[in-house]
Amino acid sequence: MNQDTWAVRQRTKEWLKGIPYEVAFWQSYYGNRKRRADLFEWSQYDEECVLDNFDVAAYIGSLDHAPVIMDVGCALSYAFGNVFNGKTLPVLYIDPLAPFYNRILNRYTILRPNITFGMIETLSSNFGEETVDFIHIRNALDHCADPVAGIIQALSCLRTGGILYLNHFRNEACNEAYRGFHQYNITEEDGHLIIWNREHGKDITKFLAPFAETVTSVSNEGRIVAVITKKAPVPEEILDRQKTNLNISLMLMTSAELFHSTRFVIAYQWSKAFTTVSHSIMRLLPYSWIKRLKKLLSRRS
Repeated sequence: MNQDTWAVRQRTKEWLKGIPYEVAFWQSYYGNRKRRADLFEWSQYDEECVLDNFDVAAYIGSLDHAPVIMDVGCALSYAFGNVFNGKTLPVLYIDPLAPFYNRILNRYTILRPNITFGMIETLSSNFGEETVDFIHIRNALDHCADPVAGIIQALSCLRTGGILYLNHFRNEACNEAYRGFHQYNITEEDGHLIIWNREHGKDITKFLAPFAETVTSVSNEGRIVAVITKKAPVPEEILDRQKTNLNISLMLMTSAELFHSTRFVIAYQWSKAFTTVSHSIMRLLPYSWIKRLKKLLSRRS
């Protein structure tokens, strides 16, 4: 097994292990009326879209055609507004856990758009290249199996001049003690966008410079905001379509092998049960207690 194949299999394994945590998180939010009400107060759904450190309304208004807008890795937050300059526009909500999230929406009869399945690491296989105008990713890039590949895939789908907008908590994997999907950190150093974890790091601003401009800033709340404008097609040597298709096959086979393993299935079901109960309990606690608990776990990791 070569190094690339091993890396894809390991990333897939870690990502699969994070599914119970993420599904339980959203199930506990939607299952608790108070927390669900809090979430919908924060949501911008059916409201004017306002983003930190970027005038999205001006950008959408500058286009001479009907915009194609995606919210990738959206989960069930509906944090991204769908009204631009007073006009409601269609937004394609995309997430790899779409089947789980749609069941939650149906269970509680929530009137929100269903989620479309899609993985950011293979986005160009689901959606055409050079077809999208604006991609919004909030608190999701650091959850995926390969965030650098995800950025490349998103840029591939964008038209030249299109915008990839990222908004993330700083170093969330450290904050969450590398639990669940939280396997990567996103931060800013000297105006550069940096993605890193325990094994390695990458200066995204430098990496993308030949074909995209990255403007990285910090919001008033301390979140990392990156506005990436596509300036030219993604080079063939970076966007390897054959490799993308191979990775899809590897991810599928790795998933099949793991769920055929009794040891993995038992661990997965235990995690599912534990996270379902623990998240339900956490929804009953004050936010201040939850923050203290996260800090304690982070120090012990």
